[in-house]
Amino acid sequence: MSGLVVAGLLAAAALVAPGPRPPLPPPARSPRRSRPRRGRRRDEALAGARLAERAAALLRAGVAPAVVWPHAGGTPEGPGPGAPVAVRAVWRLVTATGAPAAEALEAAAEGLRADAAARAAVRTALAGARVSSRTVSALPLLGLALGAALGAPPWEALSSGPGRLAGALGVLLLVAGGLWSARLVRAAESASS
Repeated sequence: MSGLVVAGLLAAAALVAPGPRPPLPPPARSPRRSRPRRGRRRDEALAGARLAERAAALLRAGVAPAVVWPHAGGTPEGPGPGAPVAVRAVWRLVTATGAPAAEALEAAAEGLRADAAARAAVRTALAGARVSSRTVSALPLLGLALGAALGAPPWEALSSGPGRLAGALGVLLLVAGGLWSARLVRAAESASS
């Protein structure tokens, strides 16, 4: 019998063994726009702030605006489509009104940095709520395991009619509490945006 099991395992291993495979094509990008991750939005804000600061420094040094943006990371016409909306809007305002460009770009950079710092502070403040929610969600399972380890198997209590009802109600409340906590955290994040 054991020889048959070993032969079956060897045959399965031979079938599963990797052979030369053609390289996989790169994954296709989804046509719908993905929701930006929290860290990515902060990185984009900081990159926009650096772009605005580089452009302001070059403008203060006397470099012509047509030359400033390619050196700062934009296009000859301006900050480019990848720049944050604040930087593009400030540049449109500067070109339309003739306002001092370096000061306006520095103010935009300060605003972007403050926005990124505020988002980081909100994420830090909500980290405790996330950990607390996960910990509280794990406590009932830990209680069941502890009861079983101490010699009071919970499945005996859960096998009766009232026990099943209490168990189902407990699971329902656990899921509802997790969803409610997640909703509160999402609401706090969206309020900070």
